[in-house]
Amino acid sequence: MEIIDAQVHTWMTDRPRRPWAPDYRDKLGNSWTYLLHAGQTNTNEMAVLEMAEVGVDAALLSPVGVYGPDNSYEFEAVASFPRKFRVVGWIDWLADDVEERLAAGVPQGLVGVRVPEMRNRERHERGEFDRVLAACEDLGLVISIMVVHPLPEPMIKMLERYQGIKFVVGHMGMDFSPPVVGALPDDPFEKLPDILDLARLDNVHINLTGAPSVSRERFPFRDIWDGIHRIVDAYGADRVMWGSDYTRTAGLHSYWDGTHYLKEVSGLSGDELVKVYGATVRRVFNWSDE
Repeated sequence: MEIIDAQVHTWMTDRPRRPWAPDYRDKLGNSWTYLLHAGQTNTNEMAVLEMAEVGVDAALLSPVGVYGPDNSYEFEAVASFPRKFRVVGWIDWLADDVEERLAAGVPQGLVGVRVPEMRNRERHERGEFDRVLAACEDLGLVISIMVVHPLPEPMIKMLERYQGIKFVVGHMGMDFSPPVVGALPDDPFEKLPDILDLARLDNVHINLTGAPSVSRERFPFRDIWDGIHRIVDAYGADRVMWGSDYTRTAGLHSYWDGTHYLKEVSGLSGDELVKVYGATVRRVFNWSDE
């Protein structure tokens, strides 16, 4: 069974040869979730070794933010390890040449873009995303989104309107990004019904990135099994993807545990595991090694 990680971050510490974006610290320096990365490095080569150690065959790379909307480090990974990586990149959706930037990224391994700001009602009302949505539809690029609750109506209308775009809802549709230390809700799945309602839209998919980090138990994280079953039952394994987000969750559990717990979840069939672990990523992101 092929295992593809739907979210891995690679980056270097701030250095002259590969400097961070000048405004990174000003924008995000007070966010502990981003500071989690500041003293570390996880190079493309390190990611290959980590993946091999736990039996992960390939991964989608998503920038962590230190380079802003520059995806060149991730593109270098694809060039060096073409069978291991593809890129779900960041984009300046307001750039005058956004269409050209996206088109230029496709031959370098760009298969999607991540636009967390699409959860912002005011940005939708200003029409900020019209051009990037049209460009992604033309290029066949997937769009990864984050959500807030209650779900903004303009975002739901966007999902309904752009049936030609495949959208992926990150982190199980929770309005927080794992890991959560000291502030985990009593029921991390309490807002799941609104996300399950989006399953009525065939172009909406969901990933399980960081799921074990909302567990209060150790491997195999039995207290999240019901939530996972509800997601798979609603969306079907054809629209659900496993992902580790291991650089952000390693303090809570190992990469191995975050990878292999799904095999322990009772009631998931072998066919469902094949899809959730890798086949769905291949199909949704049109990832072929040929």
